[in-house]
Amino acid sequence: MAKIRSVVVEGNREDGYKTVQVLFGTNFFLEITESDGRVSFLLGAHHEAFKADASEAKGELEKYIKEIMEKHPESVFEEE
Repeated sequence: MAKIRSVVVEGNREDGYKTVQVLFGTNFFLEITESDGRVSFLLGAHHEAFKADASEAKGELEKYIKEIMEKHPESVFEEE
């Protein structure tokens, strides 16, 4: 089913967020976690995913995003 199925947020604005998890579509998920001052990004389908460090600009996650954009230019979104 094509919809957002669940959004889970651990933490709050005042004390800081620890985890944000989104389940969507038929079997996709996104999870962003903060631990020990580092931010991890996890994106997957069913029981498979890829994980990247999202703690720094021009870091691991940005590298992966650029690689995907180069392989799939027809899907690139640029904010105006």
